[in-house]
Amino acid sequence: SPAQPSPAQGWSRPRFVGTARHDGAMAMHRCAKSRLRVYITKASSLRAADFSLTGGKSDPYCSCEIAGRPTSLIKTPVIKKTLDPEWNYDGEMDGCREGDNLEFLVYDHDMVGADDLLGKFVLDYDQFFPGGYEGTVLLQETGKKESFLTVKIEVLQVPENEADIPRCFVLIEQADGLRGADWGGKSDPYVVTTVPGKVNKNKFRTKVQLATITPVWGEEDEISGYELGDNIEFVVFDWDRMSADDELGRVTLEAADFTPDGFSGWLNLTLGSSAQGRLLVKVDLYIPIPPKPPDPAEHITHDMRKPAPFMLRCMDTGKVHRLASYTVVGRSKRELDPRYDLVLASPGIIDVSRKHAILKCWCGADPSTWRARVYLTEEEEVEGRGVGWGPGSGHAGGGTSVDNEPVALWTGTEIVAGSVLRFGIREMWVLEKSVIYQKSQTGEVAVQRAHRNAKEDPSAYRELKVPSGACNHALQHCTDWDSFVRVVLEWCGEPDEAPCVDVIEVLDECGSRAGRYEVNSLEAQEAFSVRIILKEVRMGASIRLRLSSDPQLLAPILSKLENHLKKMAELHAGREQELFSGPG
Repeated sequence: SPAQPSPAQGWSRPRFVGTARHDGAMAMHRCAKSRLRVYITKASSLRAADFSLTGGKSDPYCSCEIAGRPTSLIKTPVIKKTLDPEWNYDGEMDGCREGDNLEFLVYDHDMVGADDLLGKFVLDYDQFFPGGYEGTVLLQETGKKESFLTVKIEVLQVPENEADIPRCFVLIEQADGLRGADWGGKSDPYVVTTVPGKVNKNKFRTKVQLATITPVWGEEDEISGYELGDNIEFVVFDWDRMSADDELGRVTLEAADFTPDGFSGWLNLTLGSSAQGRLLVKVDLYIPIPPKPPDPAEHITHDMRKPAPFMLRCMDTGKVHRLASYTVVGRSKRELDPRYDLVLASPGIIDVSRKHAILKCWCGADPSTWRARVYLTEEEEVEGRGVGWGPGSGHAGGGTSVDNEPVALWTGTEIVAGSVLRFGIREMWVLEKSVIYQKSQTGEVAVQRAHRNAKEDPSAYRELKVPSGACNHALQHCTDWDSFVRVVLEWCGEPDEAPCVDVIEVLDECGSRAGRYEVNSLEAQEAFSVRIILKEVRMGASIRLRLSSDPQLLAPILSKLENHLKKMAELHAGREQELFSGPG
């Protein structure tokens, strides 16, 4: 199977192989096939193949198939004793590929012996694709008589599989050395390609090449239902019109031989224990871009500069730098803010306007639990910079590492107290725990509350600071706006308060607003996704509800509450009757 990225590498860039390497859109449209609806309306002036005392007639019918693909055959019913049949028949055929022509054959049906050919016509691919075709055509091989056939072709839309999944494309080039299964030492070979052990409803089947033991197909198709690790089996058959097809040889291409870099070459065919010629094939793979793993610190952005309980200590000088929620490490005094960012100043190195890394810190579900991660900057991610990106490799080439391991692309690397971070060639710093003073945090919360109270009526709000894991658990299991409001009011000690709330705010540990959601009608509240709010809620956060007295919101909520209480009373009465009523 294809090599997977190591945890240190993180999310890897897409891997494309073969000629499908460019992008998923190209793979999606490659080997496109069409579905056709064929209308065979009528024929006229056919020759008489049967003779009787009342004059010559025929029993005509018409068949249509994709030239070289006998399994696509459709045909009209037989109409007795006429030279101008009107069938008004229509049928569908799948699997029409670019370059496939349609072959129409008109026969006279005979009860004994082979049917007589009354005429034929070949409609080229370019004549009916993509806009279809309608008209009356002159038949060939009609026995010195001008005969005509009226047909119509519609090209139907086939829904494309837009899923970004692994795809396998097989090109059947040619074969040689096949055995002759028919009279004259020739065969009518075709190839069927499948995945062994799977139900293959859409087998890749080439056209039949008539009377040859060195066929050239040059046909490509996608293996339906392919999954990484599947083998591919090729079976060559001799087509017979009147009996079962004869096998000429088969071979299985192991997944390890074409994954992930594809395959191109000759494969030796066998039949039983003997060699039976060889087959030239090419296999291409499209392996889609793997999804990016979730980034646990995605919510931390460059404008979040709150203090964090971590600091970096230089292992050479002992210098200490306190970390913020978002801290940039680099050498540019012009682009960095020394109040929050770590500006490196190694002797002999002047401002080179380079940013090495970004550190993010955030509080977990428990207010006493903090986490930290280090990320490459966008410049280093795009250019692929990391440990050893420059001349000399190793740390001689620069880059950023954690405990001598490269920082993972895109999702960063988690760091803990004691982790050694190396920036560039010489800068080595160790992460240590620090202290966030409760006094300063309490003061900021008070300032934020006073600021809100100066603009809003405090009596219109109910505020809950999530006090415990049990409360957080109850909130996280709410399914809608109404249940969320009820849980908050219960934990506020006001379960009898009408849940008429038009604004929900979520505040962080320092009292700053993390989110505000305003919904002014019952219908909108019922349609609102409460998961948007819940992703901001955690222990230590605060939830504020603004009670509304708007009659347009209050009336339907009270009506809904009354119906709910009535249903609960009926439910309790029913259960009470079941418990205390005697046996019936």
